[in-house]
Amino acid sequence: MAISKKLETIYHNGQPDGIRSIRRNLSTMTVYVIPRPLLTEAKSISGINRPGIYYLINESDDNTIAQIYVGQTRNGIARLDDHNRSKDFWNKAIMFLADSKTFTLDMISGLEKFAIIKAQESKRYKVENTVVPKYEIDEYDMASVEEIYDEIQFIMGTQGYKMDDAKASLNQADILHTTRNGIEAFGVYDGEKFEVLEGSQINIDKEVKLERYNKQRDELIKNGSISKVDDKYILNVILDFNTPSGASDFVLGGSTNGWTEWKNKDGKTLDELFRK
Repeated sequence: MAISKKLETIYHNGQPDGIRSIRRNLSTMTVYVIPRPLLTEAKSISGINRPGIYYLINESDDNTIAQIYVGQTRNGIARLDDHNRSKDFWNKAIMFLADSKTFTLDMISGLEKFAIIKAQESKRYKVENTVVPKYEIDEYDMASVEEIYDEIQFIMGTQGYKMDDAKASLNQADILHTTRNGIEAFGVYDGEKFEVLEGSQINIDKEVKLERYNKQRDELIKNGSISKVDDKYILNVILDFNTPSGASDFVLGGSTNGWTEWKNKDGKTLDELFRK
């Protein structure tokens, strides 16, 4: 039986997309969602100078993440001043902060390393951390690190950011494919979102009818999330789409009907699997 979880959210400037603080019932950790333009304003919030870890995110206009960076802080939001000067890619920070009894220096270092590894394993975003810290997580701390990360993963999920390794948990029977015009791509559909999987081929030679997908393609090529291997363009991350047709448009180019383009291993279309 699933366990209910209660969250309390404060919208500090009264806007749904402004500064927010989030806390789960009985947790000692508070989460702060801070749009980069509001960084100075966020500094006046009580408790925002505590230790913890944070994510810097490059979020597109349709609320999807292209790039992500994981770091640790011993003085809360003050750490972001350095990144505001030195890193251009991010437009939002999400900080997970608690008192020093919860986040000792050893715990912060262990949690940062664990979060970086999980971000790299997920293949959902381009991870800006090029090096994993050499810090060794004590076996007695690992249980606490995993427990705290589970809460982090849950909170990120409530904000629309998936952190799990989707490909590792997939049953091969659930994977859909399209092979039109020599392009071979793979994905999964849960009834709400369609995920195009890592390793899918992208038909870069054919533009998408919807211009924002062409811009997204260009951004992913620039940051290495789509790379050219021989004569093929290969997706190196997992991408979320609101519709099956959006996913097939992005992969194949032009304007497509994802309900008939995506098929399972038995040749049944998505339309047959979900609508009939």
